[in-house]
Amino acid sequence: MSAVVPAPSRRAPAAEDSEPRDAPIIAAVDGSTASRAAVEEAIILAAELEAPLVFVYVRPGPRRFLGSPFYQRRLSQEMGRARHVLDRSLRIARAAGVGAEAEILEGSPQRRVVEFARVRGAQLVVIGSRRRRLRRSVAWAIARTADRPVVVAARQPNRLALARLA
Repeated sequence: MSAVVPAPSRRAPAAEDSEPRDAPIIAAVDGSTASRAAVEEAIILAAELEAPLVFVYVRPGPRRFLGSPFYQRRLSQEMGRARHVLDRSLRIARAAGVGAEAEILEGSPQRRVVEFARVRGAQLVVIGSRRRRLRRSVAWAIARTADRPVVVAARQPNRLALARLA
């Protein structure tokens, strides 16, 4: 189950409205259960739309005040986690017969996912939704600021839908 959040009214001129078939679908991943649902939803959409798929992992980056050895150790840990999450996503896409690539970005997830989708000319953005108790979710912020359609995937992965692709 997923929800499609329409893009805000800040649309580009009519000449850019016709999206080419090779415009990718961007899926933001972080390794959470909600992220796994987003991976599967993005794979299903990419297969149906015959579009390329790009998985994006945004890491906040270690704090530099820790000092050189601690900074390097923390950076290595973060990069290892990012590679692990992206490799898993790519394996799932490959098993479903969908072409995909992966990118690691640094910074604020809300800002970087929206920027990346704009730069790549994405058809849409797929994200998972997690409830935050004290602050707004990243999914809410992306859906609010994105200039293209955003698909918010259900919390639980839809294994039956993914099995239909195989």
